[in-house]
Amino acid sequence: MHEGLTATLRIGVIPTAVPVTALLGEAFQARNPQARVQVEMASSTEIARRLADFDLDAGVAYVDGDGLAGARRHELYHERYVLLTPEDGPLGGRTTAGWADVAGLPLCALTPAMQNRRILDRVLAGVGARLEPVLEADTVDTLYVHLRTARWSSVLAHSWLHALPVPPGMTAVPLPDIDPPAVVGVITGALEPASLVAAALLDAVGEVDVRGELDRAWHAALGTGAPPRAD
Repeated sequence: MHEGLTATLRIGVIPTAVPVTALLGEAFQARNPQARVQVEMASSTEIARRLADFDLDAGVAYVDGDGLAGARRHELYHERYVLLTPEDGPLGGRTTAGWADVAGLPLCALTPAMQNRRILDRVLAGVGARLEPVLEADTVDTLYVHLRTARWSSVLAHSWLHALPVPPGMTAVPLPDIDPPAVVGVITGALEPASLVAAALLDAVGEVDVRGELDRAWHAALGTGAPPRAD
């Protein structure tokens, strides 16, 4: 203990929140330079199961995910959405777009096994439309590779604007916020007190302005100079 934490922090993360783990991991290792971080991508359901089995120390996931009854939640941000679409496509010249506009595009999207996809399915159903992607994948970086062809469009969570630039030949068009919002946070197990590793992560989380960092990336990608919005 006098020499600092030396354990490995095991984090499960949903695909849309992968860029956030870099912010959290940096803060964690700054406080615990001898510790290690292991990040594994998984669905919200799998993260909940592995937390219950003590196979993970923490998750970065939707705070209302399946199987999280009793788990402790530390809110990080409200997920926002942007349409990445070809500059020469039907929505390429738009500064905003509605959810119904998305349905008419050739889309790539996450698979229905991912909660983000199920969220988007519900949003489109609410406006009388349906998400029918021509390409599905279980990781956002796979979607991004296909977007670089400037052939398809995709709805991405704004967290990825912090990690990757808008691909050449593509443009970012903001979509309306959803109600209620999809809230992403750090999830830890239900037992008290938290493990030393989970507690150390939560201490580090308090030093990171995740919402502000993502909002700044949002405005940079969209070319707006508006100050970060408080949700």
